[in-house]
Amino acid sequence: MTTTLHTALPTERAGTPASPELQQKRALFAATDIDPALGVTADATDLAGVPCRTIRAGDTATVLYLHGGGYRMGSPEAYNAYAAKIAAGADATVVLPRYRLAPENPFPAGLRDAVAVYEELASSTDAPIVLAGDSAGAGMAAAVVVAAAAADIRRPDGLMLLSPWLDLHCSSPFYETAPDVFFPLATAESAREDYLQGAPASDPLASPLLADHAGFPPTLIQVGGNEALVGDALGLAESLANANVTCTLEVVAEQGHTWPLIQPDHSVSVASIESCARFVRSIDAGKTPE
Repeated sequence: MTTTLHTALPTERAGTPASPELQQKRALFAATDIDPALGVTADATDLAGVPCRTIRAGDTATVLYLHGGGYRMGSPEAYNAYAAKIAAGADATVVLPRYRLAPENPFPAGLRDAVAVYEELASSTDAPIVLAGDSAGAGMAAAVVVAAAAADIRRPDGLMLLSPWLDLHCSSPFYETAPDVFFPLATAESAREDYLQGAPASDPLASPLLADHAGFPPTLIQVGGNEALVGDALGLAESLANANVTCTLEVVAEQGHTWPLIQPDHSVSVASIESCARFVRSIDAGKTPE
């Protein structure tokens, strides 16, 4: 397999051990249950040497979903229920990589894992590929698009972001005004330091809001009106518009960080997940055969 994109990424670096407090927080990301009525299958797979969780409802599209958790927490199993709903609604396959976490594996280790999986999918399927993620995973998904745009490989067909953390400078005024308690400034800064460990926040592969967005695929951005990352979402939507890229921005009033994951049965969460499924279906319908 050609690894043009993977080998062009920054060199991996040694990290530091996770604190006992962080290890305890990681344990909270327990597996969620898939509703049997959805009719999906789920199994463990390996793509490009990266362990993955693959949830299949159909083959109209492949969604490469990068879980959130500030680059230092999270697991594919914690996203079983959420990913299964998207897969079933879109008649698609969702792939959730178990990318390496900081601080043991700082930037760009997790991104290199995500890129490796993307390259494997891009070379092995003709179906549309949608890159997706939430919070830090949304930032990583956008960073994969940035990396792909700089290399001579297949571009993704869509980008789908929930509560995206796109600028690790964490300088948006919404950090000061947002009432949401799930991702305050102190948490963002701590996660940033664990992830970057001296790498510059100005690197577009770490802060994809700062990238050139010309040539990005059609994008869906979802953000809660109460969260600190409204500024990141608005910034990307504006930049995509300036680059003449199709973009749908959904600001859901009174909702906090990653609300469809935290309150999955709430009506606004159900609506947000249905919007994701429609977006994936629209990418499949709009893909032009090569």
